[in-house]
Amino acid sequence: MSSPLRRTKSRFFNKDKARDPATLASVAAFTAWRLGLATIKQMRSAQFEIEASPQYFEVLGEYLVFLVQVADRLALARLSLPERRVFTVSMVRRLAELLAENQSRLLGDDHEGIRSRFIEHFNDRADDYAQLDYGEGVGQDYAFMRCCSTALLAAVAPQDRAWVADQVMTFEAPAAATTLRKVLDNLVGTAGSIIAPPDEEATEGPLPEMPGVAAPVDDPIPPE
Repeated sequence: MSSPLRRTKSRFFNKDKARDPATLASVAAFTAWRLGLATIKQMRSAQFEIEASPQYFEVLGEYLVFLVQVADRLALARLSLPERRVFTVSMVRRLAELLAENQSRLLGDDHEGIRSRFIEHFNDRADDYAQLDYGEGVGQDYAFMRCCSTALLAAVAPQDRAWVADQVMTFEAPAAATTLRKVLDNLVGTAGSIIAPPDEEATEGPLPEMPGVAAPVDDPIPPE
């Protein structure tokens, strides 16, 4: 069974200082990165075959996409739409950089290619998640977790496909979503205020757009 991260920076100590959405995203991205690594470690302990190989980073990348989608929905309930756009764009870019740094160092793959492919993959997956409602009540994120487990089928070893849905939906994803929710609540709650981004930055904003939100649905994360 997975356990939440015990030591994760999730609050600001200077509560009088205004924070921009990109600062919140930096903390959220670091939390998501640690959650992703912890999830793979837990899955390996549960006898899933995820070795230090391209497959490791494929599983990690898919799971990070899920975590950003969750964080994006949580941000929608806590930030204005322009703030949330900057938040999610910044989070995706930071995770793309972390993934590229680690994969290129360990496997020798092209840094820029990894980074751009993660952003492209996030935008492709966003169409799937955009069709799903996300609620914060018990069990209301079930469709999100199912979408994640379905996407992971292509990344895990063939012998693990029968078990990945149960592992992700029962243990990994619920604990991760709970941790992200606590982090976002603490960050927003301990920020003196949120600095709203200029209008021109908001037009770059992220996928997915929420059902019922007056915003374009085909508004992808810009690569730069």
